[in-house]
Amino acid sequence: MAPLRPLFLSLLLWSACALVLVCALRFGTAQISAEVLLRGDTGLLTGRTFRALCAMAVGAALAVSGLMLQSLTGNPLADPGITGINAGAALMAVATAQFLPQASASLVIASAIAGAGLAGVVLWLLAGGDAGLGNDGIALRLPLAGLAIQALCLSLALMLILTDAESQARYLRWISGAIPPVPRGETVPLMVIGAALVAGLFVCERLSLLTLGADQSHSLGRDPRVTISLVLGLVTVLSGASVAIVGPIAFLGLLVPFAARGLAGPDLRQAYGYCIPLGAAVLMASDVAGRVIARPGEIDAGLIVAMFGGVGLVVLLTRLLPRTARARA
Repeated sequence: MAPLRPLFLSLLLWSACALVLVCALRFGTAQISAEVLLRGDTGLLTGRTFRALCAMAVGAALAVSGLMLQSLTGNPLADPGITGINAGAALMAVATAQFLPQASASLVIASAIAGAGLAGVVLWLLAGGDAGLGNDGIALRLPLAGLAIQALCLSLALMLILTDAESQARYLRWISGAIPPVPRGETVPLMVIGAALVAGLFVCERLSLLTLGADQSHSLGRDPRVTISLVLGLVTVLSGASVAIVGPIAFLGLLVPFAARGLAGPDLRQAYGYCIPLGAAVLMASDVAGRVIARPGEIDAGLIVAMFGGVGLVVLLTRLLPRTARARA
């Protein structure tokens, strides 16, 4: 019966994701009847379908990014938002749009990925990461270095936005995590996220070996330096593409992997599979909640995630701190 449990959990999570998708299509500032939803003959439904697709892709990407970072560093608080990777992507995307107003969507996503990569490299260096040692020595310094990068990058991005009236109109909602209601060049980043999520399946095996120790990984034919480069590259691409679509969203990549690892146990590949429907459902549900509770206006999904994510972080810390105290004792 044990082998059936992962299959049952996967079906359950994907069913929950499908249920949230139906709610995302039907409920919002204007409600769509079940009959219209089944016919699919309204422009509003088309817009909501695209919006739900963006939320699913970004939610899955951020959840997987968080899982990879937590597994690589051995720190359960590692997250693309808290570590400043999303903020680096946001800064580069805003700077590109500010100084190159005619920049294409492909250039903006490339700059966002470059910003995420630069922030990731600086984070790794500031936290004292050693490619030859895997996650040793960085678990404690990672959140502090990430908070410094996040504060610097977000303050610079906001400074660029607030100094220009046109930028305020374009980017204030984006930087607070608004899901785009209509297509505005998001096709490229959505395709990038899809390809990166598939590639991540092949990185899981290498990362699982690295979590056993750098020497163990090397003895099994998996160079730790290559694994670390692949993981950081994957996180960079997923975070950069996500930020290009919805802006920097915090906490989702922290809490969803925590729940997925709780369901999957030590099996990283199973946790990866659980993160995709969980992350997609959480961001879609946040978007639906923001549309419903503030009718006829909206509360951006990023703000909803941050509100509940802050509470979740407190709960997570109350569970982690007693373990640390017992380990030291």
